[in-house]
Amino acid sequence: MLQRLVVVGATGYLGGRIMAEARAIVPSVGTSSRDPGMLRLDLDRPEEFDYAQLGTGDVVMLCGGITDPDACAREHARAWALNVEGTIAFMERALRRGARVVFFSSDTVYGERDADFDEAAACRPAGAYATMKGAVERHFAGHAQVRTLRLSYVFSGADKFTRYLQDCLDRGEEAAVFQPFERAIVHRDDVVAAALGLAQRWQEVPGYAINIGGPEIVSRIEFAEMLKNAVMPRLRYRKVDPGPEFFHNRPRVIRMRSPLLASLLRRPARALREAIRLEFRPG
Repeated sequence: MLQRLVVVGATGYLGGRIMAEARAIVPSVGTSSRDPGMLRLDLDRPEEFDYAQLGTGDVVMLCGGITDPDACAREHARAWALNVEGTIAFMERALRRGARVVFFSSDTVYGERDADFDEAAACRPAGAYATMKGAVERHFAGHAQVRTLRLSYVFSGADKFTRYLQDCLDRGEEAAVFQPFERAIVHRDDVVAAALGLAQRWQEVPGYAINIGGPEIVSRIEFAEMLKNAVMPRLRYRKVDPGPEFFHNRPRVIRMRSPLLASLLRRPARALREAIRLEFRPG
């Protein structure tokens, strides 16, 4: 039975939203390497964490880590120490305290996929970031107290690409939009709802890994056009081939399907157009 939620990375893009929503339904606490109002945790020094803070009935949402694929490749040793070694050490200690752990992974563990697939597909990680996520997944594969959520690109009004387009619009500049680049883009609110649903109904969803993606495969060009039509009518953009180096660290296309997601949400996942409308509605 869920007693408390512990959010690792509670000041981040995803962890912050999970904390905000979780507080309304369950006692919750966050960790941070800098915020003095939270439990102190540096994933590159997991031995310094006070594990007496964790116990049976807690669900740990592990959102922390270095998530930029280029940074993981460029600073590989540092990223591996934090994303793999530190993360595994923290998870092992949390599990020994009786906690359950939700590990936030990535659709990139599947590698390049130009045909539809679900959780039954084999993993073949593409790039350093995906390899790191895959290493943690393999270490805990099949553990009854661990679930891994394989996230596609997570959209909100504050995601990196949306902010880039808004910044270009504000400066009157033409945006460079990479093509080809396709993902099952998912609304951040759906990710949060799915994670909280899993924490509350752990046994209802079978399997170790759960895909978390939207119902459509959307290219970056289509993404930009939807935003332009809905909320950025003066946006100008051009197609750009980012070149092989960019795709060395991330796949071009991942046509991931998420058949288990609706059971966590207790409704269908939102299409991107609907998510844009909700994010930018007046008031």
